[in-house]
Amino acid sequence: MPIVPRGYVDQAQLASVVEEVRQALSPDVVRIRFDVGEDWIGAPAIFFRVVLSDQASRRPRLRDVTELVSRRVQDQVKPDEMGLQAYFNYRSDSEQREMKEQSWE
Repeated sequence: MPIVPRGYVDQAQLASVVEEVRQALSPDVVRIRFDVGEDWIGAPAIFFRVVLSDQASRRPRLRDVTELVSRRVQDQVKPDEMGLQAYFNYRSDSEQREMKEQSWE
């Protein structure tokens, strides 16, 4: 797998594809944000922060929704083809409203 420095990743193109994924998975997915950087061993990585609707965050659906999100992102964004390891973090919409973490907005 080729290693691609963050400066060579077309952030605008990436944001566009990520938004397409979000729209396709709406209303379960409220928002997807990402950062390109290095993981804990210094390898190139992309970190996705996914805000799910409260309904999608409930136990009966959570596993299926998170698997669908990660699969769709892998299929459409193709981080591995950019030399990036993908990491996903999820949070419910109500959890984000309570935490008010700017990087998730």
